[in-house]
Amino acid sequence: MTRWVLLLRAVNLGPRNKLAMKDLKRVLEELGHGDVTTYLNSGNATFTSSRRSATALAEGVEQALEAELGLDVRAVVLTTAKVRAMLEAVPEDLDGYVVVSVLFGVPGPDAVQELSRWEPETVVPGDGCLYLAYQSVQGSKLTNAIIEKRLGVGTTARTPATLRKLL
Repeated sequence: MTRWVLLLRAVNLGPRNKLAMKDLKRVLEELGHGDVTTYLNSGNATFTSSRRSATALAEGVEQALEAELGLDVRAVVLTTAKVRAMLEAVPEDLDGYVVVSVLFGVPGPDAVQELSRWEPETVVPGDGCLYLAYQSVQGSKLTNAIIEKRLGVGTTARTPATLRKLL
């Protein structure tokens, strides 16, 4: 059995995509996953599964949430080893409010290079993620929507502290 981390994009932000964590837990258990634990109210969960494909697991969660709860949300599923590696690679010299923006696919290198020149924020490419340091989160023009548009892949951001708690 492999232990997996599930991150959902854009749930419980404002009036859209409301998802009670008890419902997320039930959906994951109905999919056959074990030892399901949710964290916070933002679509974070861990579970065990004998399945080996992160992509297939994410697609299964997306389809089940749509079919059972009418939610059209994106999901990314990572092994705990992958999350641990992302955390170990957080650059130590990042200054500001740091988040790990987990990518739902592989963007082109030119798009990543263009984002890495974004100012005043710092954007550092990682393996399957971007490390972002915001000087002012509230005033920043570097939003998830901008990142997705520039990269051509979905993304969802979590603080390193949240990712550590999921482990």
